[in-house]
Amino acid sequence: MSLNILIAEDNQFTATQYDRILRRYGHNVVMTRDGSECLEKYRSVLKKNEFNSLDENPFDVVVLDQSMPKKSGSEVAEEILEANPKQKIIFASAYALTGSEGTKHLNKKVGFLQKPFSLREFVEKIETR
Repeated sequence: MSLNILIAEDNQFTATQYDRILRRYGHNVVMTRDGSECLEKYRSVLKKNEFNSLDENPFDVVVLDQSMPKKSGSEVAEEILEANPKQKIIFASAYALTGSEGTKHLNKKVGFLQKPFSLREFVEKIETR
């Protein structure tokens, strides 16, 4: 089954790796370079979907790096979950979310992958419902 995946990753090499492996597995990938661009893309697709079905998420999975320019991954996740509490989000980050940072929005829909991880682990985490 093909998934629609939104990824925010500021490292160009890492972004290219994510894009290649997910497309190889047949998924649709939208890449963004920072937190603000990710939110803009999410909101524009959310608006389009609004009229189709209220139950559908604009993306099957949103993958966020924690440390990005303009907005951090936890700030982006908070705004996305505010707009759509059912959205599945995965943090793929070398930085652990500690203290209050990111903890208030944690729910069953938020997952974590601690860098470094294999591309296979990455795909498995994304494909797990």
